[in-house]
Amino acid sequence: MKNKPKLKIFLNVLLMAVMIGVVFYVVDNSLSDIFAQLMKTSAVVAVLVVILGVGYQFVEGQSIKEIVESFQPNFTMTDGFFTSCYVAFYRIVSFGTGTLVSEVLFYRKKGLAVSQGMGVTALHMIMYKLAVIFLAVLGLISQFTQLYESSPKMIPFILAGMIITFLIVFAILALSVSIRLQVLLTVWANKFIKSQKLRDWVDKCNIQIYSLRDTVQTIIKDRSALLRIFFWNVAKVLIWLLIPYVALVEQHPTIDLLQVLSYTSFSIVLAGVIPTPAGIGSFEFVYLLLFKPLVGTVDAVSSLLLYRFSSFVLPFLIGMVYVMLIKRREIKEEIIAVREESSE
Repeated sequence: MKNKPKLKIFLNVLLMAVMIGVVFYVVDNSLSDIFAQLMKTSAVVAVLVVILGVGYQFVEGQSIKEIVESFQPNFTMTDGFFTSCYVAFYRIVSFGTGTLVSEVLFYRKKGLAVSQGMGVTALHMIMYKLAVIFLAVLGLISQFTQLYESSPKMIPFILAGMIITFLIVFAILALSVSIRLQVLLTVWANKFIKSQKLRDWVDKCNIQIYSLRDTVQTIIKDRSALLRIFFWNVAKVLIWLLIPYVALVEQHPTIDLLQVLSYTSFSIVLAGVIPTPAGIGSFEFVYLLLFKPLVGTVDAVSSLLLYRFSSFVLPFLIGMVYVMLIKRREIKEEIIAVREESSE
């Protein structure tokens, strides 16, 4: 039993060392272009990009708080802020595979049951998707003529992306509201799906949907809660959409704000339905396809890299500091516990 605390310290130190190694690998191989672009950017644009990135995290923190406080009244906007950064860190160091697990784990540390954490994570994702669709629809309405003239072939893809995203959200919400529908899906899956991997996937979906049902039913007791959550999600997505405009307006002072907001929202919608890891490659592809005719290849790539820094790298860096401080505190507490044990 005496060796157990020492083993725990060793494992924590090892985990911290592995994390640091992965961080250096990712920064050197995947994020170097983004940092290089940031160094070439004017100080004013760089500061604005950082402000928008940090501002997004605070608004995201408020949107998470609105969901979680139904289960944990002591959960604050600051907790929500660090939830987002914590998840951003693990999204990168796990190469996308640990995103959902890390979010549920964070909620668990804040006193939520695992099922509640899964429900909060699912509702968080759904409200984000609804906000993106809402803004993309407004963007398509306002920019349809311009888009038809510059990139008419993109319109069917944008519409398809919106429809697919909406159908996914609608299906999840329908299953979460109707137990009968979920039972029918389970029976159908058991009868017709023979692949064990697919059956396991259906089982995981059922657990998440069950958790989501409990979450939604808890939150809708406050009739205004869903509207508040939706509002904060729209606000956070709008901040994201502003980043490319800030990155481009210095070199292109006549660029249209609504057009930039709309094109960025289209990129986010399509990135969510094109199957690539974490939606990164698909977002870049659509973004460049839309913005190259507008501002040229060089400026389109530059604005994309700044967008990635603000929305992707900055929360990762904040999350990295947060996680390292937590690990340092845990190791320190374990060392103190071992010393106290040894002195007895």
